[in-house]
Amino acid sequence: MQDQIVVDGQNHLSSGTNSGLPITGSPIVLKMNDVPQLSSVGLLELAHREYQAGDYENAERHCMQLWRQDQTNTGVLLLLSSIHFQCRRLDKSAHFSTLAIKQNPLLAEAYSNLGNVYKERSQLQEALDNYRHAVRLKPDFIDGYINLAAALVAAGDMEQAVQAYITALQYNPDLYCVRSDLGNLLKALGRLDEAKNTISIYSNLFQSPKLKNQVKYKFYKA
Repeated sequence: MQDQIVVDGQNHLSSGTNSGLPITGSPIVLKMNDVPQLSSVGLLELAHREYQAGDYENAERHCMQLWRQDQTNTGVLLLLSSIHFQCRRLDKSAHFSTLAIKQNPLLAEAYSNLGNVYKERSQLQEALDNYRHAVRLKPDFIDGYINLAAALVAAGDMEQAVQAYITALQYNPDLYCVRSDLGNLLKALGRLDEAKNTISIYSNLFQSPKLKNQVKYKFYKA
């Protein structure tokens, strides 16, 4: 399962098993002279679009402009954390996640992003601690449960991973990737009837025209 990178409360899939490959898309390239009229909100939205297009250099540059103006903006801090994670600058990613937590100790997304850094470093206990804290702070935090499940699988705690996946599906039953991973995990545990039921639902979801389009889009981005 791909780690979920959270940017200002929005999730973004990292590529593969944290491989850090850029998100596919046409970079949005604007010179700073082109955007002096943008408000702080507009500049942050631009940075989000650049991030989503894989233009991390300009996204970081615009975020740093905003950060110099206001070092307490947790949306900017989360986005900087995600940019640095995608660029494999793990120390900086952890730094900005930590700054976001200092500004708002209840910010679940920052703990999840910090957990991603620990997981990438194979510090699984620290990763699990951060993911668990994130879902305690925000019980409906789907991305937090997905990240927690992946870390539990890496740690060999398959039963708890099953529960984390099930919890994510309780909040959104249409998560086809989660159903696929859960089905495979149940199969590996020998719980074949449950696996068959889960994968059957996954197959039905995949046949939905709407979800088919979403599948193609997500696979293309990955």
